[in-house]
Amino acid sequence: MRLTVRKKLLAVLAVIPVVAIAACGSSGGGGTGGASAPASGSGSGLTKSPIVIGNVGVYSGSSFGGQYLQSLHSLEAWVQWTNDHGGLNGHPVKLVSHDDANNPAKALQYVKEMVEQDHIVALVGPQDPGADSAWAKYLTQQKVPAIGGYSLDDNWVGNPYMMPANVVIEGYDKGQMQAAKTLGSSVGVFLCSEFSSCKTGAPLFQGFAKDEGLEWKGYQLVAATAPDYTAQCIAMKQTGAQVVLPELDGQTTQRVIKSCATQGYTPKIVVPSALIDKDMLANPQFEGALGVSISPLWFGNADFTRDWDTQYGKMFPNEVRNGFSTLGWQAGVVFGTAMKNAPETVTAQTVAEAMWALPANSTFGGWTPPLTFDKDKGAQTSSCVWYTQIKGGQNTAPQGYQAICAK
Repeated sequence: MRLTVRKKLLAVLAVIPVVAIAACGSSGGGGTGGASAPASGSGSGLTKSPIVIGNVGVYSGSSFGGQYLQSLHSLEAWVQWTNDHGGLNGHPVKLVSHDDANNPAKALQYVKEMVEQDHIVALVGPQDPGADSAWAKYLTQQKVPAIGGYSLDDNWVGNPYMMPANVVIEGYDKGQMQAAKTLGSSVGVFLCSEFSSCKTGAPLFQGFAKDEGLEWKGYQLVAATAPDYTAQCIAMKQTGAQVVLPELDGQTTQRVIKSCATQGYTPKIVVPSALIDKDMLANPQFEGALGVSISPLWFGNADFTRDWDTQYGKMFPNEVRNGFSTLGWQAGVVFGTAMKNAPETVTAQTVAEAMWALPANSTFGGWTPPLTFDKDKGAQTSSCVWYTQIKGGQNTAPQGYQAICAK
């Protein structure tokens, strides 16, 4: 597919992961939101003024609120660990966070409050798919950077003040296709039918499949409210697609795969790692399924995640971790690296300049894909993701604990 066509489709496709992970799973509802108690520093050497950072996310009002909340918990763990280890050049970090309950108007209200009343110097690790469209322009006008969190929509592309700590939308979809290539030679996609943009984005998937040398077998539209998916499964089976990518929420994904199995169609599966829950792990139809993650794996024993693992376990010992559990720490690591030599007075512009001054293609000790923050062009990210695979009802790391980059 020609590059010019891809650019036109990029903004359209950006909504698909939002639909898959948020909109299809939304339960509606409002929620009042509220500031979380800032993490307090207990380490020695915290002699300077606090550096105040903000966070906003869909922590209720969605069936995925509980999962998204783990990203905030991860950030809270990073704040506490940082303060316990001397802060940022003597500055303790103070975190103010709000739950916008999947309400864009609330999201904007809270961001304005944090900027104008709490005087945050950055929004760190926002977990706000869809709702970030409500505040991205405002934050940019105020020249306050947003760093890390959920960056799979076009608000994070080409804006110098929107600074992703992981892959952006096009790179993520490339990662899915590269994962599919390890499972078979042909691929098809199940797309949501609730939004016209899902169907419009199909040509981009086709282009990525071609890039990976995969035979494109087309797509089928799926409605989350449909009683079954017999017709779609039969149609996909007839194409002979060896691998399928369900670009859907987790519950609908499981229902589609179950319907396909009833029709004798059991393709290999690639899903967002964040959708893998205990039900999917226990479902034999997902044995061997590959997951694609935008942040480091939340299981195993990688050296570079050891501090996160210890601190997270100390603060949230009863949580069953998932693909969101490392996202907040990932954002914190990027912010903390930029501010390791924080001056006496830290402002939003201080943070932005420090981010732009980071070395090109920084990977922050393995916590991110290669990242370059450009003052004029915006962030330049590499198409790198982490892979998981379901084996014996457990998550495994089929290619180790480092990010895998598309060629």
